[in-house]
Amino acid sequence: MVAVAGSRPAKPKRVMRVLIVDDNRDNMLTLGVLLRSEGYIVHMAKSGSEALRVAAAFPPNVALLDLVLPDRSGFEVADELKRRYRAECPVLIAITAHDNAQSKERAELVGFHHFVAKPYDPKTLLRLIGSLESS
Repeated sequence: MVAVAGSRPAKPKRVMRVLIVDDNRDNMLTLGVLLRSEGYIVHMAKSGSEALRVAAAFPPNVALLDLVLPDRSGFEVADELKRRYRAECPVLIAITAHDNAQSKERAELVGFHHFVAKPYDPKTLLRLIGSLESS
């Protein structure tokens, strides 16, 4: 390959690691298939405790967290991820059927970066996650 003076090689695209946490198996698997089809590396968990174990072994760039989980809420998981990773905390995206002012306010206070209501538009969610790749 010959370099042209003043040109730079294109910066390689960062491969995003995404953690999906949802106790609804169908929701989790569907989202996983969607994200894998776009080239993301995906790990999944169906509870808050499992999410924290998976995150320890697989530090994600993005965590998609359902807010209502069987053992620990998505709020608690987000809080723990922020404490654990500090400045290197993954981008936290709440994905929930609880689309109300109280949930949105609490998500913001806990430190979620984005709030997505179920049912969500897959293309809109993909655009959101894709926009994080250049961040």
